[in-house]
Amino acid sequence: MTGVVVDASVLIACVISDGKARRTFFSASGIEFYAPEFVRQELLKRAPRILALSGVPPPVLSALWDDLFARLTIVPRAAFSHRLKQATQLTEKADARGDEDYVALALALDAPVWTYDKDFARVREIRVVSREQIASGLTD
Repeated sequence: MTGVVVDASVLIACVISDGKARRTFFSASGIEFYAPEFVRQELLKRAPRILALSGVPPPVLSALWDDLFARLTIVPRAAFSHRLKQATQLTEKADARGDEDYVALALALDAPVWTYDKDFARVREIRVVSREQIASGLTD
């Protein structure tokens, strides 16, 4: 099974629209999706805007979040803390501050990152994959 780190931009895309991101996330086979525990805080901070953009009632949105998190392995920071110093240096160098936890997790798992955030492309030490690559299973 291939592991892929998913950042908040993908999860937000999955709940805002019943589109390609959501279909890919739920239908990708042979892929284990991971996210740092920080993703919960990131999503909570954006919850009002996500609710407004989704156009669905709060109970429906809540059920969708439950489905997303059931498909996602949340990794505690302690599990990748040994890579945080390196990740901080890399994100600062790439002007991608705020993405340290995702980068550290990707480094710890030796996994690519699925994101819509262009900042990750500037961090040369990690690999970014697209939705199309996830959909076709070409993550290696």
